[in-house]
Amino acid sequence: MKAIDLKKNLKGYKKGWVAIDTRKKNKVVAHSDSLEEISKKIDGMKNILLIPASDNYFGFITSVNE
Repeated sequence: MKAIDLKKNLKGYKKGWVAIDTRKKNKVVAHSDSLEEISKKIDGMKNILLIPASDNYFGFITSVNE
């Protein structure tokens, strides 16, 4: 799997949770302060990558299975 640079997409999200649609050029589709809130927002969506927001993603590696 090819590595994806999400720096531009995640800029401005420093806390909470971020949902990224992997089919739409890794666009942020939701943001929330709690996991419970964002889970409600993305209910029914497919191909969503859910990650904790941070000011430093050094060493953060994940993969998406489609």
